[in-house]
Amino acid sequence: QLGAYLEYGRGAAASHRTSLRLSPSPPRQKRRRKMKITCHMIMSVDGRLLPKYWSPLYNASSSVTEVYEAADAKLSADGWIVGRKTMAEYGADVVEEKEPMEGHKTMQTNTFIGKREGRPLAVVFDIQGRLHYKSPTLPSGEHIVAVLGSHVTRAYQKELEEIGVSYIMRTPGSKLEETQSALKHLEHDFNVKHMLLEGGAITCGNFLQMGLVDELSMIVYPGLDGESDHPSVIECQGVVEPLKKNRLELIDCETIGSGYVWLRYNIHR
Repeated sequence: QLGAYLEYGRGAAASHRTSLRLSPSPPRQKRRRKMKITCHMIMSVDGRLLPKYWSPLYNASSSVTEVYEAADAKLSADGWIVGRKTMAEYGADVVEEKEPMEGHKTMQTNTFIGKREGRPLAVVFDIQGRLHYKSPTLPSGEHIVAVLGSHVTRAYQKELEEIGVSYIMRTPGSKLEETQSALKHLEHDFNVKHMLLEGGAITCGNFLQMGLVDELSMIVYPGLDGESDHPSVIECQGVVEPLKKNRLELIDCETIGSGYVWLRYNIHR
């Protein structure tokens, strides 16, 4: 699954757990939703996102894909969430990106549940309805759920319905209100308890800025990038000190694979 996906985020290795003595922390802020969201990403030691630019492993006994997916499995989530650009990286054999369809805007605002068949979920925030799918299921086995804006056409909705791709219609409002409405439908309509937020950098930054992430899971690859113009693992645009309200409590630290470090934090606001 991680192949093309690693450009933007989405990776059984033996592990050695580091003992931690953690000081007591203040009680966590209550959440209105019960669904947990964990931002799960992998980065170079200098915080860069794109693996193809990282220096090679000193000990290459475990690949980036193996390490990332092993950690992913341990988190026991119902699926993952990505942005449009990340999903488009699967390639034309799976998904094709086009300009938004022309036509009458939809009046259909209900959630459509397609051919899930008990599979984990691959949720994509594709607000303009640019992605067109060949199947309701990714090659890696997840069922696709598209989060759409209220301005998409009914013709695009029908295309998804015919293929069997599920979709959620955001309730119009502020950026936070629209995202919260989509997550509420995801939680209740698909019986979701835990989702992994897996890229890209801007999508992760937006969720963190809006206070929608409960836990941060960060794997550090034992290599460097060094290019200042390459994206960081988490980014926000057009806002001063966008993540200053997020206070991180270290809850686990583990070495995995051949020198990777897996850090996990609770997020307090």
